[in-house]
Amino acid sequence: MAEVKEQGVVTVVTLKPGEKVALCRCYRSKKFPFCDGSHKEEPGKGPAVVEVAKEASASS
Repeated sequence: MAEVKEQGVVTVVTLKPGEKVALCRCYRSKKFPFCDGSHKEEPGKGPAVVEVAKEASASS
């Protein structure tokens, strides 16, 4: 699962290759910084979906 660290006013989310998360943009989520669907009450404020590409396999 994503690792979350609070650094002052900055939230750092560390993802692993292949991991995908939905980040809250409406600031109403009870699971902030992750989306919990609270944006449905605020049109146009859906989550930012972030996905880390899987590591490329080494070719011989």
